[in-house]
Amino acid sequence: MTQPVFHDSWQSSAAWRVRAGLALKGIAHNVQMHEIIGKPHRTHAFMALNPQGTVPVLEIDGLVIPQSLAILEYLDDTRPTSRLLPADPSERVRVRMLAHIIALETHVVTNMDVAKDASGGGDVSDWMHRYVRRGFDAFEAHLDHPATGAFCHSDTPGLADCCLIPQARNAERAGLDLSEWPLLHGMYRRGLDHPAFATTHPDIVAPQGS
Repeated sequence: MTQPVFHDSWQSSAAWRVRAGLALKGIAHNVQMHEIIGKPHRTHAFMALNPQGTVPVLEIDGLVIPQSLAILEYLDDTRPTSRLLPADPSERVRVRMLAHIIALETHVVTNMDVAKDASGGGDVSDWMHRYVRRGFDAFEAHLDHPATGAFCHSDTPGLADCCLIPQARNAERAGLDLSEWPLLHGMYRRGLDHPAFATTHPDIVAPQGS
């Protein structure tokens, strides 16, 4: 069987979500690594593959799947070992909710292109800090829940953690003190030590000299 092809970038936190998910599920795959700063990856061939021009993209099972959450949910649907989402619907919806706070709200408005446009091309730090705080405040409140364990839902990382860990790194790099959110901060530190995140960290997968 042909191995999946993962279109990745060490510069994309959304791509790190998928790298971590692939690692958690132990899915062998080939990688095409892309430089995305300045968008040199948007060749005719890549735009034909994904008209949105973004990474990550996964070629698998005869499909071309962009969007990190779509990729991760497809992997869980078709390769259910080491599940990223719980089997129980009431638990699954909680994990999706946590993932969406990060991926569909916090990440979207703190994307660098969005932040630059919103800041008129000037300093983006105020914008970034305001919207990361808004998202992390909500996330921290939701972590005060009986289902929370060492990770977002139980003691095993899953879909929500695949979203949280990269976003927390972005926030830390933007100068935010993650100790403002002690539950979130603890999960971030544990995530960095977990093999699925440690081996897929941007500093590890970046091409030498980048």
